Amino acid sequence: MQHQHKQSGFTAVELLVTLFVAAAFLIAGYQLFHLVIKDGGQTRAESRAANVAYDYLRKFSASSTTIPCSASTPRNNVPVTVDGLVNATLTITITCPPGAPTSLSKVESSLTFNAPSQIIKYATYTSSAGSSTTSDVTSGLVAWWKLNGNANTEVGSPNGVITNATPTTHNGIANTAYAFNGTNASIIANSTYGLAATNTTMTTWIYNPTAANSGSFVKVGTTTGYGIGIGNTTMDDQGTKLIIIYEGIRWIPTTANVGTGWHHIAMVIDGAGVPTAYIDGVTVGTYNGQGPYVPAGNGTYIGGGSRWFKGSVDDTRLYNRALSPSEVFTVYAGGAK
Repeated sequence: MQHQHKQSGFTAVELLVTLFVAAAFLIAGYQLFHLVIKDGGQTRAESRAANVAYDYLRKFSASSTTIPCSASTPRNNVPVTVDGLVNATLTITITCPPGAPTSLSKVESSLTFNAPSQIIKYATYTSSAGSSTTSDVTSGLVAWWKLNGNANTEVGSPNGVITNATPTTHNGIANTAYAFNGTNASIIANSTYGLAATNTTMTTWIYNPTAANSGSFVKVGTTTGYGIGIGNTTMDDQGTKLIIIYEGIRWIPTTANVGTGWHHIAMVIDGAGVPTAYIDGVTVGTYNGQGPYVPAGNGTYIGGGSRWFKGSVDDTRLYNRALSPSEVFTVYAGGAK
C-alpha cells in the first residue's frame, strides 16, 4: 500500500496570494498612516492660526478703538511668523456699525495661511479701549427666555410650555436654542406680561433656513386675533419680508428681508404707538399709521401657534418700555445668552 504524504510549505499559488494580501495590507496601512498624519497636521495648523488670530483681536480691541469710533485698518495682509504655517498674513479692521452709538466699534481679526489659503476670523465689539459691550440691557424686562435646554423665564412668570420643539445648537453649543418644525411646534406661556400698545419692546434671535420662509417668531396675544409680534410672511409682489403683527394686520417694512442664517430681530413700540423693526441692531422700517391694539387673550407664543415657524429661536425678551436704538444694538452686540 502506498502512503501519500502532504507536502509541507506553500504552493506557488498560495505564496502569490499571501504576498498579494500582505502588499494590500501594507498599502492600506501606509494610506491610513498618511491620512492620520495629514489630518493631525491640519488640526494643529488650524489651532495655531486660531490662537494667533484671537491674540491679535484682544490686542487691538484693547488699544486701537477710539471715541467717537473711527474706521481704520491697522494691519492689512501683513506677513506674520507662525510655527507650522506658511504664507501667514494678518488683517485687522475696525468699523463703525451703522445705527450704533458713536462710541461703539467692531474689531475683526483675520488670519490667512497655507496654500491653498485658509482663513480664521474673530470679531468683537468695544465701546472704548478695553471695554467690551457684552453687558445686558435688563431695565424693563418682564420676561426673558434664554432657551438653554428649557423654556423657563429668567424674569417674571409663568414659564413656557414646550410642545414638539426640540433643543438645538447656537454658535456651535448644544442645547442653547430650540428648533421648530413649522407644523405644530411651539413654546407657549399663559400670560401677556402686561404689555400694552405703547412702550413695548420684544427681541429674539432666530435661525432662518431659507430666505423665503414664512412664520411667526414670537407673538403676544391670541393666535389669530389682536396681538403684537414679529415674524416672516411671503407676499407675491414683494417676496418674503419681516413683519410686525398688530390689530390683526401685518405691517411689512420696505426691503426688510431677514435672509438666511442666525439674525437678531427686534420690535420697539414707542410712547405714541409707533412700531419700529430692527434686524441685527439696525433699523429697517417704521410704521406711522394706526397703532396696535392692546394684546387680546392671555398668551405668548414662540415659534408659532397658528402661523408656524420652521427654524430655530433663541434668547427671547419682552420689555414694558421702548428701548432706544443704542440699547437695541447693545442687546444685539451682546449676543444670545
